[in-house]
Amino acid sequence: MRILKFMAIGAAVGYGIYYLTKEKENGKSILEELIEDGPDYFDRAKKYVEFTVDQIAERLHTN
Repeated sequence: MRILKFMAIGAAVGYGIYYLTKEKENGKSILEELIEDGPDYFDRAKKYVEFTVDQIAERLHTN
Protein backbone atom coordinates (compact mmCIF):
# COMPACT_ATOMS: atom_id res chain seq x y z
CA MET A 1 0.00 0.00 0.00
CA ARG A 2 2.88 2.31 0.78
CA ILE A 3 4.32 1.95 -2.72
CA LEU A 4 1.01 3.04 -4.27
CA LYS A 5 1.07 6.18 -2.16
CA PHE A 6 4.62 7.00 -3.28
CA MET A 7 3.70 6.33 -6.90
CA ALA A 8 0.72 8.68 -6.66
CA ILE A 9 2.79 11.41 -5.00
CA GLY A 10 5.56 11.00 -7.57
CA ALA A 11 3.09 11.23 -10.44
CA ALA A 12 1.53 14.37 -8.94
CA VAL A 13 4.93 16.03 -8.47
CA GLY A 14 5.97 15.08 -11.99
CA TYR A 15 2.77 16.49 -13.49
CA GLY A 16 3.15 19.68 -11.43
CA ILE A 17 6.68 20.23 -12.72
CA TYR A 18 5.52 19.51 -16.27
CA TYR A 19 2.65 22.01 -15.91
CA LEU A 20 4.90 24.75 -14.48
CA THR A 21 7.53 24.37 -17.20
CA LYS A 22 5.17 23.89 -20.17
CA GLU A 23 5.24 26.84 -22.57
CA LYS A 24 1.99 28.72 -23.12
CA GLU A 25 0.82 30.57 -26.24
CA ASN A 26 3.09 33.53 -25.51
CA GLY A 27 6.19 31.29 -25.46
CA LYS A 28 6.79 31.55 -21.72
CA SER A 29 6.12 29.04 -19.00
CA ILE A 30 4.34 29.81 -15.74
CA LEU A 31 7.64 29.41 -13.92
CA GLU A 32 9.36 31.96 -16.19
CA GLU A 33 6.55 34.45 -15.63
CA LEU A 34 6.76 33.99 -11.86
CA ILE A 35 10.52 34.55 -11.93
CA GLU A 36 10.20 37.70 -14.06
CA ASP A 37 7.27 39.16 -12.13
CA GLY A 38 8.49 38.02 -8.71
CA PRO A 39 9.60 41.44 -7.45
CA ASP A 40 6.24 42.95 -8.43
CA TYR A 41 4.36 40.21 -6.56
CA PHE A 42 6.65 40.70 -3.57
CA ASP A 43 5.95 44.45 -3.49
CA ARG A 44 2.20 43.86 -3.70
CA ALA A 45 2.35 41.33 -0.87
CA LYS A 46 4.46 43.70 1.22
CA LYS A 47 1.93 46.53 0.80
CA TYR A 48 -0.92 44.18 1.73
CA VAL A 49 0.90 43.01 4.86
CA GLU A 50 1.62 46.60 5.91
CA PHE A 51 -2.04 47.53 5.35
CA THR A 52 -3.23 44.54 7.38
CA VAL A 53 -0.80 45.26 10.22
CA ASP A 54 -2.00 48.87 10.33
CA GLN A 55 -5.63 47.74 10.53
CA ILE A 56 -4.85 45.35 13.37
CA ALA A 57 -2.89 48.04 15.22
CA GLU A 58 -5.83 50.45 14.91
CA ARG A 59 -8.22 47.86 16.31
CA LEU A 60 -5.92 47.15 19.23
CA HIS A 61 -5.53 50.83 20.07
CA THR A 62 -9.27 51.56 19.94
CA ASN A 63 -10.09 48.80 22.43
